[in-house]
Amino acid sequence: MRQGFLAAALVVAGISVFSSAQAATATAPKIAVVDIQTVITNSHRGQEAKQALQADAAKIQAQTGMEDKRNKAVALKDQLDKADTKAATYSKLLKQYQDAYGNFQQAAAEGQQLLQKRQQELLQPIEQELQTVIGQYVKDNGIDILLNKNSSVISATDAFDVTAGVTEALNKDWDALQKSQATAAPAAATKH
Repeated sequence: MRQGFLAAALVVAGISVFSSAQAATATAPKIAVVDIQTVITNSHRGQEAKQALQADAAKIQAQTGMEDKRNKAVALKDQLDKADTKAATYSKLLKQYQDAYGNFQQAAAEGQQLLQKRQQELLQPIEQELQTVIGQYVKDNGIDILLNKNSSVISATDAFDVTAGVTEALNKDWDALQKSQATAAPAAATKH
């Protein structure tokens, strides 16, 4: 009798452990990891923004005269390096170099500020659209928790990485968008 009771207790204990394991598995959240920076960089929109930013950088460099100011400072530095420190003109040359270098630094700082502002302008619409895409992607794929790989994840295997899928979702309507912009551009040009 005692052995029968013990066997029944073990069976009940086994069933309850099995049921607990099943319940834990059934309610475990689906976790995924995404590298937002990679999504933006690899997406068509991100690549287009990068090209626009590079073109703007060249324009800003020309507007601020940064290259000319740099060349002037370098030329004065070369003269200064070759000049005799005891010569009467040395202090005048040093002052010219310091002024030229200061002008270059100011132009570079202004250019950097303009470039950062332009980068924000280019990335803001992409980031807004990405939030919508991520929301839909999470919903479509039954993801309970989505973590940004570069900001809050200490370690994750590639099995949870959905970066490629999110990039694909962001690029999904790219061809249609390009066609609509291409047909809108000639129409707008003929109305002027």
